[in-house]
Amino acid sequence: MAVTLRKYLNDKLKEKGLSVKQAQKNAGKYKSIAAAKKAGSLYYTNKDGKVMAAVYAEDLKKPLKDVKTKIRPTSGSVKVEVLVGSMTKSEVADAISKGKNPMNLAKAAKKKKATANKKGKPMNFSGNSKGGMAKKGKK
Repeated sequence: MAVTLRKYLNDKLKEKGLSVKQAQKNAGKYKSIAAAKKAGSLYYTNKDGKVMAAVYAEDLKKPLKDVKTKIRPTSGSVKVEVLVGSMTKSEVADAISKGKNPMNLAKAAKKKKATANKKGKPMNFSGNSKGGMAKKGKK
C-alpha cells in the first residue's frame, strides 16, 4: 500500500524525535538523496539550493512501521503514600476505619478564617474612608 510523502516524513520525524526545522538544518550538508539517506538525514539540498525531502518512490510504496509512543501507567500500577505527622500507616488506617479524620482537615479549615484587620473589625468599603488616593480638601 502506498503512503503519502507527508505521512512518511511525519512518521520518520516522530521516530527520530525531531521537528521539521531541526531535520532541515542538516540539509545543506548533502547534495543528493543517496548521500542524505546514507547519513540518515531526511532532507537534502538540490542543485538550486532548495531543501528537498530525501525520499525515493520505492520508500513510499513500503508499509510504515508502527511507532510506539510512551504509555502512561494505569491507575492500578501507581502507589500513593500519605505521610501524616508522627502517625504510622496502621494508626492512620485505624483512624480512617473508625470514621475519624487523622489529618484534622475540618479543624484546619476552621482555623483558616482570620480577622479582616489588626483591630479585629471588618474592613469598611463604603463611604467614610480616611485616606486613599482621593482625599477631600478642607474648605
